Amino acid sequence: MLNRKLLPDKYLSIIYIALLIAGLVSIYGAQTIHEPNTSYFNNHLKLLSLMFAFTIFIIIIPDFFFVLDKMVPIILLFTLILLTLVYFFGITVTSSYAKRWLLLPFGITIQPSEIAKITCSIYFASVLSKKGEKLIDIKKGLFPPLLILALVSGLILIEPDSGTALLFSIVGFAVFFYGGIPLKSIFLSGIFILIIFSIFIFNTPYMKNRVLSYLYPQNQPEEEVYQIRRAKLAFNYGGISGIPDENIRDVSTHLPAALTDFIYASVAQRYGLIGNLIILLLFLSFTIRGFIISSRTNDLFLKNLSFAITMFISVQAYLNIMVATLMLPTTGMTLPIISYGRNALVVNMIMIAILLKITQRREQ
Repeated sequence: MLNRKLLPDKYLSIIYIALLIAGLVSIYGAQTIHEPNTSYFNNHLKLLSLMFAFTIFIIIIPDFFFVLDKMVPIILLFTLILLTLVYFFGITVTSSYAKRWLLLPFGITIQPSEIAKITCSIYFASVLSKKGEKLIDIKKGLFPPLLILALVSGLILIEPDSGTALLFSIVGFAVFFYGGIPLKSIFLSGIFILIIFSIFIFNTPYMKNRVLSYLYPQNQPEEEVYQIRRAKLAFNYGGISGIPDENIRDVSTHLPAALTDFIYASVAQRYGLIGNLIILLLFLSFTIRGFIISSRTNDLFLKNLSFAITMFISVQAYLNIMVATLMLPTTGMTLPIISYGRNALVVNMIMIAILLKITQRREQ
């Protein structure tokens, strides 16, 4: 078998560029309605341009996956240290309840839970690709990656950030199953983690309030259900094709987190059902293409890595959309590539760059 370097997968490249454009259009529309005197769009465009250049750099540099696989213990330890530091030195940002960020020199903030998406994708792909027949043994197969998943999810949960912890759990168990761990072992451990997760949520006031606001909105104070009601109004305002330009100022527009967690509702308000369907179809296309890429990759490490990356971006997108359309309680997660957010944009673009890099490898 000889490896031959080719251009990245053209279908994934088209989907990627379309998502970037959709993100720019979405942020521009949301800013026009909700934050007309801010520079969110310009800031997003600058960072996107820089990261797009970095994507190209990752694609053209020599194959680095062998080195990446060997560095798993170092990057995993580094990530766990960052997540631990958040517990002691983490800061909050505007409109956030949780301590999810670390402040670096020169006013730079990083979000370790975002970095952990890349780290865990690499770790799970590496450890599952090397175990072989040991995967059927709970102690040797499931326990090591499950322990890491529990540590990462637990550190994220106590920030507190239940939405991202849930994301890690869903993706982690999906990768375990895809990597060859028996379903029975995954199911039993999943039930245990679900119980712990539920106990924590109902003992954390703001998480409990979010669940109760979703289940019983009529019994909650106005401030607890305000965001849900404003999101519903955003969809009503948008209709099929969105608010015409000349009528933008004639409607009540305030929607909390309009450029971040609830940007899908902002898209509905500005571009209507048509805008929502375009974004949904783009993510469905990304998911399908990611699964195809993984299924066609013979290298076990890269096979698992491409699946993990696809799952992280796809599951987060669908969870965000379900929250915005009031199918789930508020989670505080952004819509990948589409929402405004520096840490999330950097991490998501790096993950897609790695996925594109994987598609360069073809076995003959």
